[in-house]
Amino acid sequence: MPLPRRRGRLAALLLVGSVVAAACGTDAEESEAATTTTPAPAQTAAPEQPAPPEAPTSTGADGIPGAVAPPGGSAPADPGAPPADPAPDAPAEPVAPAGPVGSMAARYLRASGSERVLVQVLAQDGAGPRTAAPERVRQVLAELSGKSVAVAVAGVGGGARSWTSEELRSLADGSAPVQTAEQAVLTLLYLRGGFAENERAVGVAVRGDVAAVFAERVDEAAGMLGSESAVEDAVTMHEVGHLLGLVDLVLDTGRQDPEHPGHSPNRGSVMYYAVESTLLGSVLSGGPPRDFDQADLDDLARIRNG
Repeated sequence: MPLPRRRGRLAALLLVGSVVAAACGTDAEESEAATTTTPAPAQTAAPEQPAPPEAPTSTGADGIPGAVAPPGGSAPADPGAPPADPAPDAPAEPVAPAGPVGSMAARYLRASGSERVLVQVLAQDGAGPRTAAPERVRQVLAELSGKSVAVAVAGVGGGARSWTSEELRSLADGSAPVQTAEQAVLTLLYLRGGFAENERAVGVAVRGDVAAVFAERVDEAAGMLGSESAVEDAVTMHEVGHLLGLVDLVLDTGRQDPEHPGHSPNRGSVMYYAVESTLLGSVLSGGPPRDFDQADLDDLARIRNG
């Protein structure tokens, strides 16, 4: 009959399905057992790389990291240790003492002579400078040399006297900074009294780096001109001109005044001989010349350029 036959076929199919299911269940149980009871081999982790060492640094007293020590150099200081005292600055290298007037001209003017120039003003009380003469010297010297030029002013004791060349040099040596390879010093003395070796001298240059201006002689020379400031300014520039090698103290141009060696024959030049004499008022009218003339400037350029 058809119906019973379907039931038999269905039973057979159910029986076959039971067998397959049992087989699948067995395989799943075995697989699960294998997964549960047999641990998988542990994965070998890559060895941990050590972090790169920090570069050694040194720390200053202000807490700011310093330079890294080079390989093979000394180990950095212990951060907890007190900072070491800074190394003292090397003393400035002195140079040979100045010689006769004009001997320092190359050091003042040439780039190879010094890095900078200091105009050191030493003045007695009441002797000046009563004008801006030292500042004008600074400006002119900076223009002529192309260097940094500074002015420093200091006082010196004592009263009016008749000064010898040696006393003027000693005063400068005891009060002005020493000459060094880096800094050339030009010393201007403003003093009371006069020059023992020439009573008419309003100013005098006594060594390659030292000149003096005498206050009472400035007043005497200005008597006929009525302008102490003009005389002081002119005499200061005149003596600086000698320290810079004018006229023919360094070069041999043959243009110096034969009757007044070391001076210009041109009345219009600050290097005219009468500018540094109390005879100034009687020799020159209308005030003293206060500037270098073109011949002076040409000589100074030649000295600077070697």
